[in-house]
Amino acid sequence: MIEFTCTCERGLHRAPFEKAEISCGALEKLPEILHSFRKIYVVADQNTYAVCGKRVCELLRQSGQLSHFYILDGETVLPNAEALGKILLHAHDPNAKSDIFAYSPLPDLVLAVGSGTINDCCRLVSYRLGLPYAVCATAPSMDGYVSAGSPILHDGTKSTVQATTPKYLIADLDVVKDAPRDMLFAGLGDMFGKYTGLLDWELARDYTGEYYCEKIAADVLAATNACLENGNTIEARDAACIGNIMNGFLVTGLGMAYTGNSRPASGAEHIIAHAWELADVEQGKKPHLHGLEVCEATRLVAILYEKAANECGDEHLKKLADRYKPYFEKVERFCIDHRVPPVVTDRETVLSGMKRALTLRDRYTILFYLRDRGLYEDYCTYACDTLLSRL
Repeated sequence: MIEFTCTCERGLHRAPFEKAEISCGALEKLPEILHSFRKIYVVADQNTYAVCGKRVCELLRQSGQLSHFYILDGETVLPNAEALGKILLHAHDPNAKSDIFAYSPLPDLVLAVGSGTINDCCRLVSYRLGLPYAVCATAPSMDGYVSAGSPILHDGTKSTVQATTPKYLIADLDVVKDAPRDMLFAGLGDMFGKYTGLLDWELARDYTGEYYCEKIAADVLAATNACLENGNTIEARDAACIGNIMNGFLVTGLGMAYTGNSRPASGAEHIIAHAWELADVEQGKKPHLHGLEVCEATRLVAILYEKAANECGDEHLKKLADRYKPYFEKVERFCIDHRVPPVVTDRETVLSGMKRALTLRDRYTILFYLRDRGLYEDYCTYACDTLLSRL
C-alpha cells in the first residue's frame, strides 16, 4: 500500500500498489520481487510468451514459485468474454477432478505478461476471483498498466469495467524497447493526451467546481514533459526514453488510483478516441491502437482550445489555454517530424467521433464548454479540417 498526505481537500491519498521495477534487466529480479507468492499463475498470448513469457516461466519454475501458465491462442486476442473466460477457466486445471468438500484450489497470484489486452483481462479476472495480480510489461503502448479499470468488449459495446490495480509492475527496458514502432508511438501518444486531459481538469475545476489536486496534476505534467522532451530518441529505441514513458504510465496510473477517477490521465481526447473505437467495434472491425487514436484526438482538442482562446472573449479560458499552448505546439511539431501514424483519416469518421464523444460521458471538458455556447458543431468542423490538412 502506498499513501501520502496532501494539501488538497482530501488530505490523504492511497493506492493498493506495492512496487514498480522499471529498469534494464528487471525480468531477472522477478522471483525476488514476487518472493511472498508460491503459486503464481502466468497468463500470456503467443506473442508475449515468445517475447518474455517463456523466460518468466523459467525463472519462476527455478525459484519454485510457478503454479502453471496459460497461453491465449490466436493471431489477435481481444479483451472480450472469450479471452476472460479462457483465463478464468485455466486458473486451475479444467480437467482436474473436483472435491465437492473444498473450494477451488486457486493460485495465490495472477501474473499478466503482456500489454493492453492481457493486462485488462487479468485485472478483471483477478478482481472477480479476489486474487492479487502483477503485470510484466512487454510494450510501452498504453497508460493502463496501473489503472483500476479494464476496457472490455461486451454486449455489443466496449466499456470500462471497474476492477483493481496490480500489486507489482515489472518493466524490463531491454524487452519493452523492442516493441513494434507503432506501439512505441502509441505509448508516447497516450502520454501526450495528458496535456489536454489536465487542461480539461483545470477547466472543470474553474467552471464547475470539480475536485482538483495540484500535486497529482503537477506530477503527471512533469512525467509528460519528460516523455516529450526526450521523445526524439524513441526511434533509436533508447532505454532512457522508453523508461520515461513507462514511468509516465506509472505516475498517471497511480494518480487515477489516488483520485478514484481517470481525471489525471484523460479528458476529451480519450473520449473522442473511445468514440472511434466504439464505431469500429460496432462495424466488426478491430480498433486501432488506443494510444495512436488518443494522440490524434489530442491534436484535435488542442486546435479546439486554441480557437476558443482566440475567439470566445473569455479571458480566463485564454489564460488557461495559453499556459498549455507551448506544449501543444511541441506535440504537433513532434508528430509531424516523426511521422506519427494517423489512424483515423476519413473526414466523416473524424467528425462523427467528435460529435458522438459529447454523449458518451458526462464529464466537463472543452467539448461541454463549446456546446454550452452553441459553438460545438462549427468548432468540430474547423478542428477536423485543420488537422486533416496537416496529416
